[in-house]
Amino acid sequence: MTDNPEIRAKILEWQKRYNIQDGDPAIALLELVQFMGVSAPVRSENSGGVPTANISSDALSEAMKSALLPVTERLSFQAQELQQKLELIDFDKFVKQIENYHEGIDYCTKKLDVIKKETDAIVVKVEKTSSQISPITRGAVVTLMAGAGVLGYILRVIFNG
Repeated sequence: MTDNPEIRAKILEWQKRYNIQDGDPAIALLELVQFMGVSAPVRSENSGGVPTANISSDALSEAMKSALLPVTERLSFQAQELQQKLELIDFDKFVKQIENYHEGIDYCTKKLDVIKKETDAIVVKVEKTSSQISPITRGAVVTLMAGAGVLGYILRVIFNG
């Protein structure tokens, strides 16, 4: 870019600070400005030791335009593509699809509410029924076994004899 190590170091620092990669249009612009500046005389008497070049504003403007032209052309091409895509989109159809989607969600939500109410009703019925069933006690089991034993004895006597 430049032979001056101080300017080169400042450019590299600027490049690093703003994350500007080699091949970026800003670097191309910098090289073009340097090229334009090399042909112009360099003065440093009133600039505190920092070299400056006598470059006309027209030359600098043209250099900037030519360096940034690929970027602006790419951006305008992308803008045209987006415009064409926006023109092709049927917004009415898109809005209807969204409305149908929301109607489907509303239907599912209502259906889930009905299912939840039915489930809650079934739970209440099961709890009510289970509270009406009395558990079998030990006495009831002993009574059933004794009754079965007596019935078995009577049956044995009848069939054996």
